[in-house]
Amino acid sequence: MQKKFDQELIDQAVSGMSRLPGVGSDPTRRHALRSMVAGALAGVLAPTAASLLERPAHAQALAGQFPQGEQVIVCYFSGQGTFSDDVRYITLNMTMYDLNGKEIGTQHGVHESMSSPFELFSVPPSPQEPFNGPPVPIQAVTEWTKGIWGFNDGGAVYAVGPARSRIIPLTDGSWMFTVTTSQTITGGLGKYARASGVKQATGSAFVPASLVSSGHFPAPGLQFVAHTIEVFRILVPQA
Repeated sequence: MQKKFDQELIDQAVSGMSRLPGVGSDPTRRHALRSMVAGALAGVLAPTAASLLERPAHAQALAGQFPQGEQVIVCYFSGQGTFSDDVRYITLNMTMYDLNGKEIGTQHGVHESMSSPFELFSVPPSPQEPFNGPPVPIQAVTEWTKGIWGFNDGGAVYAVGPARSRIIPLTDGSWMFTVTTSQTITGGLGKYARASGVKQATGSAFVPASLVSSGHFPAPGLQFVAHTIEVFRILVPQA
């Protein structure tokens, strides 16, 4: 029953986000969006926590499943990325939406990358059995992030953490530029001034075949449209 409910929730979220700026109804993008939403729910939230996103009654019924003072937020961002003059940094200025498509805040941050072209196009080694025991593949961190995520109610959180980028070539000559991050919340503003916790994000940007063939990706000052799905688990100190 819970599995069916989660699938219905994912369908609702994808349907709502397909109407957001820059997403559209392209089947390939909808499939990628569905995978991102499913991964966010399955990988970060407890299975039963998915119903927190449906309606307040369920949120109240399940509030006891989270520690007192913890807030779980799942949201979607759409906005602009810009490469620095040395293409080492990407600045992000994004608008935050809830899963119903309502604008709820902003994101301003920067991504620093020291990854080589080989690392960007390569796939990490697959884990080997036993999957619930060592050894664990270890790779050096070559990318880092920082930013501020502001909510329309006046609160905001700061976070820093590592990232990993990957470029996936598509059959028509275009690329998908994908990024995943894992950040630690270090504080914030307003009601989150003394907050702590964690947040994760998965993001992507489509690179047209014409831009790939031009050799101008990445390029100094290049701007592109970026989309991310992000999950916050914020611990707010109780009075």
